Amino acid sequence: VRLLCERRDSLKGEVRFMFQPGEEGHHGARHMLNDGLLGGAAGRPLPDAAFALHVMPNARHGLVTGRAGPLMAAADPFEIVVRGRGGHASMPHFALDPVPVAAEIVLALQSAVTRQFDAHDPVVCTIARIDAGTTHNVIADTATLRGTLRSLSPRHRARLHDTVRQVASGIAEAHGMTALAEVTPGFPVTICDARAVELGARTTRALFGDPAWRALDRPIMGAEDFSYVLEQIPGAMFFLGVAPEGADYHACEGIHSTRMMLDETALPRGAALLAGLADRFLAEGFA
Repeated sequence: VRLLCERRDSLKGEVRFMFQPGEEGHHGARHMLNDGLLGGAAGRPLPDAAFALHVMPNARHGLVTGRAGPLMAAADPFEIVVRGRGGHASMPHFALDPVPVAAEIVLALQSAVTRQFDAHDPVVCTIARIDAGTTHNVIADTATLRGTLRSLSPRHRARLHDTVRQVASGIAEAHGMTALAEVTPGFPVTICDARAVELGARTTRALFGDPAWRALDRPIMGAEDFSYVLEQIPGAMFFLGVAPEGADYHACEGIHSTRMMLDETALPRGAALLAGLADRFLAEGFA
């Protein structure tokens, strides 16, 4: 903000800053768009381009990366509740134990992902939480699985939702139980405009030299709610490496790890890149 404000009189257009709340799972960008904060309300036009930056703690210090097309996956939270019949742990034959059924569902979903979907259009199903029972000697009435489904295409996204429901209900039924799978639509795929990515590459090289830019050869299966902005405005998101300078970044922990380390001395490079993108786009467009 300061870099651009210092040059406000020389900018060939308007720059809007998006200070986004609720990014991690709360659809903050969508709420901002719905509120008209970027435009589209009261006759105010949407911006002509949008750019964002995300740190990567396991990428080389100061390296900027990006790619045209799908950059990050859609991510849809889901919950599966297996309903059995509780009882004493010493007499499972008088109960309907939902725990082994839940375990079978977990394994079956991993098989479904690797055998029913094209590896060149990848999907990811992760069970991140399993809850059942309250003590060591009582068979629970229910077992609950929670996780996320990640995909890069609308076709596979819808099919993956159906697969989770079919696998869960089929396995539970085979054991005389029921399983209800609910999938909540999450963030859409983050799709970057090829012209915006090329502008990012040119700007990075101009500011920091050729070694500072690298094009990603495949998407990352994480998700990002900046995708809502890119559904309405052409643009791109880039990644900035914040591994400690000189460190073996291959050995550094990734995002969301409790052991990740962020070298904040790389952040001025990120600020300079975003300011440079705004300045260049206003002067040149996507040319």
